[in-house]
Amino acid sequence: MPDFLTKPTLTQGPVTLRAFRAADIPRMLDILALPQVNLYTGALTKTPSAADRFLADQKETAKIINWYQTRNQQPDRLDLAIEASGQLVGEVVLNEYDAAHNTCNLRVLIADDATSHGIGTIALKLMAAHAFTYLHLAALTLDVFDFNPRAQHVYRKVGFRQTGAIGNDLTLDGRPHTTFTMRLTAKSFAKKGPQS
Repeated sequence: MPDFLTKPTLTQGPVTLRAFRAADIPRMLDILALPQVNLYTGALTKTPSAADRFLADQKETAKIINWYQTRNQQPDRLDLAIEASGQLVGEVVLNEYDAAHNTCNLRVLIADDATSHGIGTIALKLMAAHAFTYLHLAALTLDVFDFNPRAQHVYRKVGFRQTGAIGNDLTLDGRPHTTFTMRLTAKSFAKKGPQS
């Protein structure tokens, strides 16, 4: 098992990946209520408006608080907060470790108002570099919806390649949508270079 218990601080330019702090929880609750965050994580069945907010009820809020309070004690996954210019804007996660193939799933979540600034690209490159050089993983995998071309573009820019498609994986506005599966190998990431 790779060393997921060590929660590193990784920095490039204005972006820092770091362990979660108790003070991050209110901001994460705000981020998790945003419309695009809910849309692109597959939590919705209809496209939200920019003004929509998806606030958790008291029971769900308690679960979310407990979730973020326990991220730094997890030995089987790596959850890091994403800061941009000192402000918490989301998270990047390695989870679902597959020992047989020495791979992990990667996922990233960024606040609606922090997209389109290159933050996701830097966060993914930092996490991939850590995954391959420190954790010695062979590959990273991820899923992305067909209606999220911006994320697809970022993943391809980092070096991920599509490996498959899951049809009718989500119904949005009454229409079926496909999830694309993608993969990035340590070898292709090293060849491309983390700064490219």
